[in-house]
Amino acid sequence: MDVTLRTADDLPGDWWDSSPEALSLYGTLFLNGAIAGARLRDRPLAADMMARATRAADRLGGDANEMWTAFGPTNVEIHRLALAIEFEDVQLAADIAPGVRPTRDLPVERRARARLDVARAYGEAGRTDDAADHLKRAFRTAPEQIRAHESARDLARRLHKRTGRRDVRELALDIGAFE
Repeated sequence: MDVTLRTADDLPGDWWDSSPEALSLYGTLFLNGAIAGARLRDRPLAADMMARATRAADRLGGDANEMWTAFGPTNVEIHRLALAIEFEDVQLAADIAPGVRPTRDLPVERRARARLDVARAYGEAGRTDDAADHLKRAFRTAPEQIRAHESARDLARRLHKRTGRRDVRELALDIGAFE
């Protein structure tokens, strides 16, 4: 959080609004700060960071991958979902999840993580079939990345326990949930 705030404070007042690259870097800085704030359980700080990122995305006017940031309104919405999950706001996460549609413009890792977060939101809300479907999509998008996430393995175990479905068991095995 200190790095985010100090970096933002050290920038010239209008720097961030000078180009699409600057807007993307500035917005990404605050998306990272919002997640850090959520992990510190500081809801007001996380909300402030998200508001700054949202303003930058609005000024940018669309999704871009300037400076490899994948920054724009889509990534802001993905982070809004991540914050709801981090704060354990199950209903809010379930409400946000249908609107999270990672496009092919985003790097594959970002798309996979977004789909995993959608699956987690649905899993927490008890929407088991939706959670399983989105977890499968996340795995198809980037299997190596999904295998690396404990949250994916945990979700796969819980979904298998809830459903007993063969396809969910196979997915859990592929993800490495039973190792």
